Amino acid sequence: MKYQFGLVFFAAFVVLIIDLYLFWRWKHSGLYDNLTGKFSSLFLFLLMPLAAFFGFFYIGLRMQGAEGSQIYVAFGWFFMAFLIIYAAKLLFSGFDGLQLIVNRLARPAEPKVRHYPRITRRKFLSQIGIIMATAPFVSLLFGALKGRFAFYVREVQLSFPNLPQGFDGLRIAQISDLHLGSFGDNREPLTEALELISDSRPDMILFTGDLVNNFAREIDGWEAVFAKLHAPMGKYSILGNHDYGNYSRWDSDAEREANFQGIVEGNKKLGFTLLRNESLVLSRKGDKIGLAGVENWGTASFPRNGDLEPAAEGIKDLSFNLLMSHDPDHWDKQILPQDFFDLTLSGHTHGMQFGIEKGDFRWSPAQYVQKRWAGLYREGDKFLYVNRGLGYHGLPARVGMPPEITIFVLRKGAISEEGLN
Repeated sequence: MKYQFGLVFFAAFVVLIIDLYLFWRWKHSGLYDNLTGKFSSLFLFLLMPLAAFFGFFYIGLRMQGAEGSQIYVAFGWFFMAFLIIYAAKLLFSGFDGLQLIVNRLARPAEPKVRHYPRITRRKFLSQIGIIMATAPFVSLLFGALKGRFAFYVREVQLSFPNLPQGFDGLRIAQISDLHLGSFGDNREPLTEALELISDSRPDMILFTGDLVNNFAREIDGWEAVFAKLHAPMGKYSILGNHDYGNYSRWDSDAEREANFQGIVEGNKKLGFTLLRNESLVLSRKGDKIGLAGVENWGTASFPRNGDLEPAAEGIKDLSFNLLMSHDPDHWDKQILPQDFFDLTLSGHTHGMQFGIEKGDFRWSPAQYVQKRWAGLYREGDKFLYVNRGLGYHGLPARVGMPPEITIFVLRKGAISEEGLN
């Protein structure tokens, strides 16, 4: 696998060298001596990355029916190499274009006698462009090599007045969006992450969906890794939008259904009790709470198979209830109006695998797509937590949005507001 990834980056590097050579040849031709020629050169400099982007987009659509997850992973790495190289180029070109515009609009100044060296406007903008261009190159490279495996254990303490005394101090580990196919044959990183979960000594483990990218066979070989993951009160899971195999083309409905059943059975093989619009009663120190799990319910084109009514059966009379629902949009659309579940755990967004979270400042492209995109949210006495995901999907990188293991510590007491977004 590492050999294949090396070939991908080598191929991208060769494309870059050819691209730069063609631009250099054009720039040093006579056509570059006027403004029209400069803008034409800039256009050609951008032409290859733009063509490559739309080419990758088309290939990605065609690959929905690809056999096996390895091709899917290889495509992600190839697109990653493209971004690392051309994101920097696009920024630099933007400053180059700005320089041309400024030079065009600026009036020539009267010559002045200078007794010290002065940087020209053109050189200043070029240097700023170079500095700005290095930022995405370095950050994406770090995100690909280190960031996607920089597992972060986040502890969240929540207090509820209606939590039974027997559950005071309950420790819950939440993980989400494993996307096992993205790891290929590399078991080591996820093994390390599962060890971090075990070291946190959770009473139970909740997995909130997206076990695979598309295929049931992505689960093969992971049984021994997950066999080491234990919790005295059990391991429970739900289905995410990727667990239905909807992002692949199938020869028949029967083939699609066989793949889906393989994913359902795969949850059991990994030691999880899969909740599909159903619930169970948890007991601890003589007290009881409810745990429910629904199938994916999302907006836009995402599956809407979640059903809260059967999920709530059998736990309606309990004083405290937990819910697992993969897509956080479900919380605002259906869960909150029910006014029934005290704490809902979701995933799905990955925090877009890119963002900045420093103190109270939080930004990610995910916030333009979904209202609740990462962390803890509260409406009245109800809470939602959106896990940032443990795996990765598409681009094999995480920048400023590390893979997350969430450890909840539930307390009996006044409603907690610590750590709200």
